[in-house]
Amino acid sequence: MARNPWRAKLALELGAETVLDPNNADCIQQIRELTGGLGADKSIECSGGELYQLVCIDGTRRKGQVAFVGESKSLTVKVSDDLIRKGLTIYGSWHWNLKDTKKIMDTIDNNNALISKLITHKFALSEVEDAFKLQISGRCGKVLLHPWE
Repeated sequence: MARNPWRAKLALELGAETVLDPNNADCIQQIRELTGGLGADKSIECSGGELYQLVCIDGTRRKGQVAFVGESKSLTVKVSDDLIRKGLTIYGSWHWNLKDTKKIMDTIDNNNALISKLITHKFALSEVEDAFKLQISGRCGKVLLHPWE
């Protein structure tokens, strides 16, 4: 999902089959249509926005799994309807497990072309202000700062 058209286009270029706008009132219905009425098997929420966390919960099928990676202060859920009756498993993760490091590094090695496309801009550390302005504009993928330049 992407609420930013520039990043939605980038996601499609990187291989996403479909990109939905979580701000669209029909987003949950679109998820259901794409999944034969069931909802997603698994969802990962990376922004920490309450609306987007709820889209993940509402758009995930019964007995599905939801992971929250983006930090937020609070989330209001209907425990019975959203969790217990759906049988959702919810994970929160702030970092990866060290035992997964080799698999992560292998995934990076095997996907250099995609990662190179995901990293759309590189700046020297002395250009940090320009890098942040670009990031805030939303007209970029991932931005790298090179501290030794």
